[in-house]
Amino acid sequence: MAERFSDMKAIVDENLRMGYVELMILQLLSEKDCYGYEMKREIEERTKGVYLFSLGSLYIPLLRMASRGLISSRRENVVGKRFRTYYTIEEQGKEYLDYGKKNFDAVIGAVRSLLFEGGNENE
Repeated sequence: MAERFSDMKAIVDENLRMGYVELMILQLLSEKDCYGYEMKREIEERTKGVYLFSLGSLYIPLLRMASRGLISSRRENVVGKRFRTYYTIEEQGKEYLDYGKKNFDAVIGAVRSLLFEGGNENE
């Protein structure tokens, strides 16, 4: 059965947005240690609302990056028995971020060229 356009649109939107979440998280952590809600709020604000997602969906890339040694976490007592988990960028995460930032323009430029400037001679 063919996918409805709205389903396909959601998949495209998800792929475009989520492809850069790790780099955005690492950028924030390169500036200071952050906890989940703080990162979510900062990403939404800095991207002017282009990146809106649930707090739960932020933890998937955080767990993935922690398992790869890009970031680490620590729990701090906030009030009473409440804890907040702060994330810290590790040396490998800094290298990953540097590499991603260096290649970002090349990748975006190549995709832009293919999608908008590409010479389809059969048009």
